Amino acid sequence: MSKAEILSTIKKSEGDAESTLKAASEKAQNIVSKAKADASGTVSQARTTGQENARSIIDEARAVASGQADKVSAEGDEQIAAIRSNSTKRRDVAVDAVITSFMAD
Repeated sequence: MSKAEILSTIKKSEGDAESTLKAASEKAQNIVSKAKADASGTVSQARTTGQENARSIIDEARAVASGQADKVSAEGDEQIAAIRSNSTKRRDVAVDAVITSFMAD
């Protein structure tokens, strides 16, 4: 092989290496871009799922709290009714006691 052929082969090999390096660099950039896009999609999906889960938890807690509030309200209404009933029954006794007290003085 002559010097010219050797130099030509070397130049061709360098050109091939440059092309291979350029293709590998482009492929690496594409892989990075795809990974970023996939990561962005994953983050977006996680955010959406998290918001849905939070909304579900809040709705469930609201329903439980509403049920408890209704129960407490019903118990309060029962107690008020009992107090009214008791006070009505004892009103006559109280009036008699007051009148007796005034008349005794």
